Amino acid sequence: MNLRNAIVAGMTAGVLTTAATAATNGFYAPYFRGVPGTDVAGWDRFTSGSATANQPDLPGSNTGTRASITQLDPVGAVLGSGNIYVGIGGAANVRIDYSSLNPVGEVFLQIRTLGTEMNYAGLRLNYTTGSGPVSVGANPFVLAAVPSQGFPGQNISLGYNWTINDPTVTAFNVSFLATGEHLSLDAVTLDVLPVGAVPEPSTWALGIFGLGAIAVAIRRRC
Repeated sequence: MNLRNAIVAGMTAGVLTTAATAATNGFYAPYFRGVPGTDVAGWDRFTSGSATANQPDLPGSNTGTRASITQLDPVGAVLGSGNIYVGIGGAANVRIDYSSLNPVGEVFLQIRTLGTEMNYAGLRLNYTTGSGPVSVGANPFVLAAVPSQGFPGQNISLGYNWTINDPTVTAFNVSFLATGEHLSLDAVTLDVLPVGAVPEPSTWALGIFGLGAIAVAIRRRC
């Protein structure tokens, strides 16, 4: 799959603000970040490489334990850089969990991996409605990509965006797998806009300046 061909130009124009880009990762602040009622969670240095949930650690995260990341492959370990690395004999199996007291309207997820790449078509947003379980994918758009040094694949930052049109949904998870050994999970941010929290024109600037520490704090690591 050529990810550069998967860039959704119209989506990026409506979802992202450019001034909050992190120079090393290409991460953005979505237009609604900072609007009252929205949630943001960011991970830069993980504490568990396998089985145990990782809580958000980036400044500006406001979800507490309502958002977490768990790497399920038993081979996973945390490197000195704070990355989760799944090497020989394993393949990364990652689940991001989120819950809220409010119905979820829009989800914006950014992921940076190094080395072996994730299975992009296999990344799924999973939630339950009154009609039963729902699992949906999304076309990723590339935020930054450079060749990996010493490993297959690329060091790549991707964005995903979903709209949920069911006011009963207050929780979801996102799951994805690596395509093979040697994936290193470097950083993740999750932004959630609840139903009814529509930004006023004056709040669009918050997407540029508000909570910008999350994007700026993420470092390039190997």
